[in-house]
Amino acid sequence: MNFDFRPEAEAEFLEAIAYYEERAPGLGLDFSTEVRAAIQRILAYPLA
Repeated sequence: MNFDFRPEAEAEFLEAIAYYEERAPGLGLDFSTEVRAAIQRILAYPLA
């Protein structure tokens, strides 16, 4: 199963990454990695 962000959600996600990256180098990447990992868990175990 795949996922796609709606355009508005993708824009908000990218803004959040930029926000965290401004706070501390690497924090935006960490945030992005965790969000994507959570999405993958949801896709793998949709009934959990």
